[in-house]
Amino acid sequence: MKEVNTPRADTNNEAGAHLAEHFLKYLPACNPGLVCVVRHSDMSVLYSNEQFAYHLGYTTDDLIDNGIVFTDLLEDYHYDHLQYQLSNVDESIPARSAYVIYSLKTKKGVSQPFYLFASPFMPGENPYGRLYFILMMPDMSKWGMPFTSFDTKELFLEQFDSLEFGTFEWVTEVDKVYFSAGLQRILEVERGVEINAATARSFINPNDLETVNAAVMNAFETGDDLNIEFRILTAKNAVKTIHCLGRLIKNDSGKLSKFAGSLRDVTQQRAIENDLKNKVDELYHSNKELEEFAYVASHDLQEPLRKITTFSDRLSEKYKSVLTGDGELYLTRMNVSAENMRRLINDLLEFSRVAKTSQPFEPVNLNLIIRQVKQELELVIEETNTVIHAEGLPTIDAINTQMKQLFTNILNNAIKFRKADTAPDITIETIVASEKEKLKHDLSPSKNYYKIQITDNGIGFEDEYALRIFQVFQRLHGKAEYPGSGIGLAICKKIVEYHHGVIYAENIPGTGARFTFIVPEQQ
Repeated sequence: MKEVNTPRADTNNEAGAHLAEHFLKYLPACNPGLVCVVRHSDMSVLYSNEQFAYHLGYTTDDLIDNGIVFTDLLEDYHYDHLQYQLSNVDESIPARSAYVIYSLKTKKGVSQPFYLFASPFMPGENPYGRLYFILMMPDMSKWGMPFTSFDTKELFLEQFDSLEFGTFEWVTEVDKVYFSAGLQRILEVERGVEINAATARSFINPNDLETVNAAVMNAFETGDDLNIEFRILTAKNAVKTIHCLGRLIKNDSGKLSKFAGSLRDVTQQRAIENDLKNKVDELYHSNKELEEFAYVASHDLQEPLRKITTFSDRLSEKYKSVLTGDGELYLTRMNVSAENMRRLINDLLEFSRVAKTSQPFEPVNLNLIIRQVKQELELVIEETNTVIHAEGLPTIDAINTQMKQLFTNILNNAIKFRKADTAPDITIETIVASEKEKLKHDLSPSKNYYKIQITDNGIGFEDEYALRIFQVFQRLHGKAEYPGSGIGLAICKKIVEYHHGVIYAENIPGTGARFTFIVPEQQ
């Protein structure tokens, strides 16, 4: 094998002597990272390579000749953290291979994030005092992190928000808390304020302090991550709701070294949620009161209506020969109005009873329901020559009487709103609802749903009324042309929603209307 000659630092060799003499100078200068040497006593920069000066907008002469102080390049709140890192690398060799992220200011005052490694330089006695070799690399992640050690950075990658988010590191050995500018904004404290565990607890609302202490103790005992929400009182006496995530960090020997985490200000978010919850509760109670009113009013109206009907019938029988002309007309109109009133009261009672039922959900064969509905509508079906196509309907968990009411109302509507001189032709089809449809209507993804479509060849309706027709008392036509209370479809909507489903209507131009409801196979 051919021997390869390599250059050696041989004092008898002129080139080797030159290399040995300048080795310590060339080594940091040729380092691919950003390198400088700082003196601990005043943190002045004694040496820097060209990369260090270039990235910060200086020349090497600017840095050395003008006596640039390294800590002047840092944000104020990073100073204590750097001092802790330097003292740590004096005692721990593994710490010299761990970085911390800092924001350094360029000559133009722009802050940029850097990974910073540190180690003692020329340890022992030397004329320059205590020196540190600092190696930095630009943070290319674009996360804009304030600072955190390499082993806690993953806590924040999906959480960071410059306005409502802040990070902290509680170094347990010295009981000192290092915090980011974001956390400083949340707590509304001045820069330079020192925080330890006791002062951090002083911000917590006294009513939440016991809960927070218990959660922190549990994290220390079990090693589980901290995930808790509590209220704080800031330095400016503002009350905020905070969501805290935290994690225990251990050193190489397995001893707890720090507790790192993040705080997010969720005050506004919780206020919106509470306001929405209050409005939902108000709406719920309002609807309950409306249902109670409808039930009581309808029930109480039955008795006077019966009297009106009874006395009008007696009047008609006893004075039939006397009541002619206008008298007979007025009496007829009174009887028609009484009948309309009776129908309206019955529909209101039916509407209010939907959510009051005590009947349990049980397997209901919809094929049997359709047969029963067709029997009840037998007379009107014969009179109008209506044809209903329905087969293969499923069995679902439902309330039998409500399913019967649902199909009765929809089929009755399809027959009522038929085209002139055209026999109603109604088709009922069933398919399994797709995952896309469940997602669209915010239905449970874990349940199986059936989509039941009832299509007719009637007069249809304008698309703009597709939602309106399910509202109480909403009519698209006059009572004289199409009699009814205007509650039938509202009852259908309430029944479907009580069965944890959805219902909607579509106009099919030139064909008719289609009513679709989607209900779960099992409740």
